[in-house]
Amino acid sequence: MCDQRELYALEEGGSLRLDISWGFFSSRIVVRLDGEVISRIPRRQLSEPHTFLLSDGSRLEIQQVPSFKILGMAFQPYLHITLNGQPLAGVIPSAEQYEQSARGGMICIAVLKLLQAIIVPTKTLAMPPSWQFRELVEWQQSFSGAIATGLLLLGLWWLPKRYTKSALLAALVIILGNFLFELSCTLICRQPRTFVIAAIEGLVLTSLYQALRTYSDPKTS
Repeated sequence: MCDQRELYALEEGGSLRLDISWGFFSSRIVVRLDGEVISRIPRRQLSEPHTFLLSDGSRLEIQQVPSFKILGMAFQPYLHITLNGQPLAGVIPSAEQYEQSARGGMICIAVLKLLQAIIVPTKTLAMPPSWQFRELVEWQQSFSGAIATGLLLLGLWWLPKRYTKSALLAALVIILGNFLFELSCTLICRQPRTFVIAAIEGLVLTSLYQALRTYSDPKTS
């Protein structure tokens, strides 16, 4: 779920020899050519171009560039990779890869919520006292709210494969609601740990959205 991977062919129609991967929390990206690691580039140095001389004399260059800037701030950075000055087009991951990542995210959030239920001091099952926003936010952080979320996501994860699209959509709705509640709880409940959970949920939401898009995108089928 937290790992990213991009594959490239060095010649049109050729095999995917260049493999670049990194984790969300990792400090370096790993560059592999023909399965062998040729470099581990610190992510903080990616704004500068990194050039590699390949065995056939070709020059491979890797640099992270922003999609756009607002007031000098970079947004949506991506890897710009060239071979002898010509950009390489990466391969779009398959629907199965997106689905696997999304399902991994679902089980990750389910486990996090069940662990959250374990550390809550008061372990009682109860519905929200009212449907006002503050009470809903506080209930979502309680033992009952954490247990309900964790078990719902586990149930969706265990559904048969023919229900995958429906399960991913339901998980998207549940985790999006939790994400908004977690952010609100950072302000209302004054619990700093909820911001960390919200950040992880944001990553999972991205994976779920990408997986659901593949069902209507013929390029990833």
